[in-house]
Amino acid sequence: MNINDAEFFKKLRSTFKIEAHEYLRTISLAMMDLEKTTDFEEQKKIIETIHREFHSLKGAARAVSMKEIETICHTLETIFSKAKKETFRFNVEIFDIFNRALDTIEEILSLNGDKVKDISEIMEQLKKIEYREPLKNNIIKPNKADINSDGIHLRKHGNIVSNAMKEEKENKIEVSETIKEKEAMKQQNIYKMKSSEDSKSEIIRISKDKLDALLLQGEEMIYAKLSAIQRAKEIKGIKGLFDLWRKGKDPTIMEMLESHMEDLLKASENEAKMTETMIDTFMEDIKGIMLLPFSYIIEIFPKMVRDISRHVGKEIEFISKGKEIEIDRRILEEMKDPLMHIIRNCIDHGIEKEEERIRLKKPLKGTINLAITQASSDRVVIEISDDGAGIDVGKLKEKAIKSNLLTREQVNRMDEESAKMLIFQSGISTSDIITELSGRGLGLAILYEKVVQLEGAMDVRSERGKGTTFTITLPITISMNRGILVSVAKKEFVIPTGKVEKVIRIKKDELKIVENRATILVDECIIPIFKLQDLLELNNESVEASSQNIMSILIVKDMKNKIGLSVDEIIIEQEVLVKRFNKQLKRVRNISGATILGSGQVVPIVDVQDLIKSSIKRRNSSLSFIRDMEKGNIENKSIIVVDDSITSRTLLKNILETQGYLVKTAVDGLQGWELVKREKFDIMVTDVEMPKMNGFELTAKIRADDEISEIPIILVTSLESREDKERGIDVGASAYIVKSDFQQSNLLEIIKRLI
Repeated sequence: MNINDAEFFKKLRSTFKIEAHEYLRTISLAMMDLEKTTDFEEQKKIIETIHREFHSLKGAARAVSMKEIETICHTLETIFSKAKKETFRFNVEIFDIFNRALDTIEEILSLNGDKVKDISEIMEQLKKIEYREPLKNNIIKPNKADINSDGIHLRKHGNIVSNAMKEEKENKIEVSETIKEKEAMKQQNIYKMKSSEDSKSEIIRISKDKLDALLLQGEEMIYAKLSAIQRAKEIKGIKGLFDLWRKGKDPTIMEMLESHMEDLLKASENEAKMTETMIDTFMEDIKGIMLLPFSYIIEIFPKMVRDISRHVGKEIEFISKGKEIEIDRRILEEMKDPLMHIIRNCIDHGIEKEEERIRLKKPLKGTINLAITQASSDRVVIEISDDGAGIDVGKLKEKAIKSNLLTREQVNRMDEESAKMLIFQSGISTSDIITELSGRGLGLAILYEKVVQLEGAMDVRSERGKGTTFTITLPITISMNRGILVSVAKKEFVIPTGKVEKVIRIKKDELKIVENRATILVDECIIPIFKLQDLLELNNESVEASSQNIMSILIVKDMKNKIGLSVDEIIIEQEVLVKRFNKQLKRVRNISGATILGSGQVVPIVDVQDLIKSSIKRRNSSLSFIRDMEKGNIENKSIIVVDDSITSRTLLKNILETQGYLVKTAVDGLQGWELVKREKFDIMVTDVEMPKMNGFELTAKIRADDEISEIPIILVTSLESREDKERGIDVGASAYIVKSDFQQSNLLEIIKRLI
């Protein structure tokens, strides 16, 4: 074989692999349908399809000298040829062997001809099926009474089950548990092989209509090229006229120059509009070519669910809807493995074992639903749900503490919804044991990162004993890059438009200090505000705004957090050409790349996710001029804290002193009364249950004293009954905070309001 022949044969095998994957996809789906259906006529149609596909795959494998695939397909073709004549019966164990045969073919395809795959084991199992004693008319439509507990179809003749049927049951092909376990252990690698083979392929299929539209756009771009050449000639002519004028100072030449310049300006403006439309249309057509239906990755999921659920001893039905919805191929390839991991999680430790489902009076067969819907013109929603045990939030919290990701105090403050999101933290899993399927706490963390990278959103809902639903929102296409050009510290940066939720201009006095951070209320949410130049660690060279009382703020977000970025100037929002860093600059903190403006200037693009991480690390720092302004408002404001618990007393004192208040404390109501009579305080924060004089009595005593009756009093107590709250109102408390609902920000806001 000469070099040209070898190169041709290599290309031929590459084409065969694509064709082979199409055959295997069709066969795999048909196998799943055949295993489920009980309709005789439908069975015949499916068997015909499988027989035909194996025959075609065998011929294609022979043409490229893939002997192992040819051998396997020949035997399977023979088996299904017998089945077409209605002389064969299939059971669960036989379907297991068929699926192992398909996996073996996938493995052979993944070897790229570098190694020879030993197929003796799978061929021995297939030959046992091929040479079984045939039984006539055994592919039948069974009634429930015709199916025994092992799922074997039993043909009844009156009330007597034929001896042949009994023998058939007794002579079922036995597959050793060792083989089962070994094959199941391979499942993840097999599916990854399938995934990578799709992604490595150099050939994609494009519809003729899409290709024709793209070709037409390409032809129209020739006009843009010719126009650019013509404009260059005209500018050269103008330069020539200008040179003549400069030599002779002839005024008529100036008139000619002016006329030429006007013509050039009009032509350039028209061509700019035309080129913009042309390129926009071209990009839309390119995006259309990149779209593929979800079925492109989902078609292997039913077989995966079947194989893995058989391995773990569970019966699970996989139901999918919306497979025809199209999304960018690049997004599909990024999401394939993470979606497979969610499904493996649902199988492994989402859906309960059979005995547990019996105890809970659930159907023995668990269900996994995958539903895809188009939420808008540019976004899709993927929902993966199971009817299993749901997320054990208590166990999740304990794992977070055990993994040293959170302290017990942090965990105790978390609400139910926030706690569920812990499953996306790397290293956290609700599984009690690590298996080949799950339990390492990595898969869902990878899923979360992928969704963030694709500018999507992630949510999880769960109810103990009823199941869990993962909701993923994704863009349909990887959008054309747009960014907002801003100026900070006399330097320009681009912030990706997709990460910006809102752009606002506010007065400085609208900002409030909460937990030692500058914040603003946006859509009823408290958003922390930071100077972009502080997060980027730039020198303090801010340009003075035209009005010093006005601030320009961009509200940016990732999936979990929002922050406000204060900038000196918002210049423009426009399309940007993103240039990623090369290997030497693979990772630059807070910067994701750069763009080149129309002027030729190179401008860094900020990494919003990194900025938000930086803001969390700098959570105790705030805008200095805002902090100074707020400090002026609260300086010399004094507070008395009355509480018999040293822990509560110290906590409240630290919270208030951190905000700049002057704080004194009292250990009981009587000492509090004596202090408030001797010294002037702007507000009192007191417990209720205290020795010598409780909080109700202290409040009533203060309200009865004309000299100090106007001081605001906040009751902070564990008493949460309606009667206690009413008593607090009756004695004259200004506010009543229950300790079980205590939030630091709430207390500070109430104090500011009352002062």
